[in-house]
Formats: sequence, structure tokens, C-alpha cells
Amino acid sequence: MAAKTGTMTSPGGRNVASEIAFLTRALKAPSLGAAVERLAERARSEGWTHEEFLAACLQREVAAREAHGGEGRIWAARFPARK
Repeated sequence: MAAKTGTMTSPGGRNVASEIAFLTRALKAPSLGAAVERLAERARSEGWTHEEFLAACLQREVAAREAHGGEGRIWAARFPARK
């Protein structure tokens, strides 16, 4: 994950970056895992609500899945060669 060590550590010492890395892998959401640090920085600087941050995260993952969805369907169809 692209998170910098220390930037996503809670005041209680919990390593949030590691948790997010694990959770995005478990959810099979690599695009979100790669973008969450940038989205978090933007959310902090622009004063987003929790709901706005969540919506931005979900939008990022949906967009990535839509962009790569065709490739997955082509692979799943097991066509002999791509033209």
C-alpha cells in the first residue's frame, strides 16, 4: 500500500495504515488500497465529512472495477486469442 508510515497512525498508537492494507486486500479492493492515503490527505485539507470520505473511497473502487470489468469478462470467457 502507498501509505506512509506514521501518517496513518491513530493517537492511541494503532497502525491504521496496516489495518487498511489488510482490509483492502481482504475485500479485493486494490485500487482503494492504493488511493486511500491520497484521498485521506484531500479529505483532511478540504474538511470532508466521514460520509464524503467514504463516498469518495467507494467511487474510486467502483470506477476502477468498471474500467477493468471488460478485461475480466474476456478472461472468464476463455477466448483462444485476443484480437
